[in-house]
Amino acid sequence: MPGPASNRSKSESRKIDSLRRERDSIRRILDQASMDGVRENMERLGERLDKIESEMSGI
Repeated sequence: MPGPASNRSKSESRKIDSLRRERDSIRRILDQASMDGVRENMERLGERLDKIESEMSGI
């Protein structure tokens, strides 16, 4: 039968695994937020380029 040290080790391992999963989840959220910002910037730049092109074609 496992002793208290073994139970503590299992408990610590579960806590560490939980923290790792939480860390990975936070990383994914931050990566997604970063990509959303990049996507928004690209859309704004595209709109600006379209406006510039239309202004230049009117010359």
